[in-house]
Formats: sequence, structure tokens, C-alpha cells
Amino acid sequence: MVFLLASLSGIAGFYTDYLWFDALDLAAVWRRVLGAKVALTLIFGGLFFVFMWLNLFLSDRAAPTFRPAGPEEELLSRYHDVIAGRKGLLRTGVSALFALVAAASVSGQWEEWLLFTNRQDFGIKDPQFNVDVGFYVFQLPFLSFVVSWAFGSFVMIFILTAISHYLNGSIRITAVSGSRATSTVKVHLSAILAVLALIKAADYWLDRYELTVSDRGAVDGALYTDVNAQLPAIYLLIAIS
Repeated sequence: MVFLLASLSGIAGFYTDYLWFDALDLAAVWRRVLGAKVALTLIFGGLFFVFMWLNLFLSDRAAPTFRPAGPEEELLSRYHDVIAGRKGLLRTGVSALFALVAAASVSGQWEEWLLFTNRQDFGIKDPQFNVDVGFYVFQLPFLSFVVSWAFGSFVMIFILTAISHYLNGSIRITAVSGSRATSTVKVHLSAILAVLALIKAADYWLDRYELTVSDRGAVDGALYTDVNAQLPAIYLLIAIS
């Protein structure tokens, strides 16, 4: 009942917005904003679904033929009895569910998306990085969001993939003998961590440009300490990542 009321409230607000724009002869603007929101949700939700599904598929492929004995095996045996023959359906369902979670707030970035897709040059170069000033207005906000979203998404993928490996028997918290994780699992999870490190490096790379539009000092922009202390520190963090 609560869900129905929330849905009706959302539909009412949605329709009211349309009527307001239409009354101002701006229905085309409303449709463009709506199109941007739908496109963002589909693109980011679709990307997350593909990456999540692929990693869960690799997790299932890496499952050992015989699961090692341990205190957890009795409980996990029941889990495998329940999902027997339905692994593909479960994989798709989990990927779709978390894709909805990952894409839930993406539509709020519609303005940054429209600026990014309609970017223009101002013809004025930034003296610090020699890039057009239009980059800071049209591209940087959306690129920063993409990197932040990608990092959060891959953290979620890492956690869910590790849980999948555990349920499949490739990871054991209390192993009776041998390693607690197979070599395939170690390679798989390390690859996801490597992707996270690269995304973090991209985040630091964009942080350089954020110094140019910083408002932390007495005036806006990159100050002496930003250029001579923080910028070299960011380059070091990029190299470490």
C-alpha cells in the first residue's frame, strides 16, 4: 500500500511537471530532460549489469567440483540444493537488482550529462594545464561523477563477487586444510582490485583540474600551495595507484 501511494505521488509530480512545461510552450525541453534521465539510467544500469553478470559468471565457472569440508558446508549444501539448476536465473536476478541500485541516483546528473554532450570551447586556455576553459564547465563535472560512480560500483562488484566465491566453495573462512582461497579466486579478485586502483588513479588525475576551480582559499582557483605542494602530491598518488 505504501509503495502504491509513493508510486502515485511520483506519477502525479511527473505529470504536473509536464503540464507546467507545456503551459510555457517548453514541452520539448521537458522531453529532452526526460530523455537524458532515461538514457543515463539505461546506460549506467546496463554497464553495471554487464560487469556484475560477467563477474558472477566467472565466479560460477571457478567453483570447485568438490567443495572442501568445513563448518560452513552444511549450511552451504542447503543453499546449493535450493538453487540447483537455477544458477543462471539467480545470477541474472542479482545483477539486475544491484544494477537498479547502482543506477538509482544517476538520473540526477542529467544537467551535467547535457552539458557534457553539448560541450563547446571558450577559446581561452587555462595557464596551469593548457586546456580550454570550457573543459571545466562542460566536461569536468560529469567526468568526476563517472569516476566516482565507477569506483563505488566496482567496490560493490568486488564484495558480491567475493560472496559468490564463498557460496560456491572457492573461499573458505575456516578451512580444515589447505588454502582458504583457490588460485583462480585470488587472480579474479586481484583483477577487480587492479581495476579499482586504475579508477582511483583516474580520480587523482581529475583532482588536478579540481585545483583550478578550488574555492578553499581567500580567492577561487589554484593558489601557491595548491600548485607547489598539493599538485606534486597528487602526481605521487597517481604513480602509487
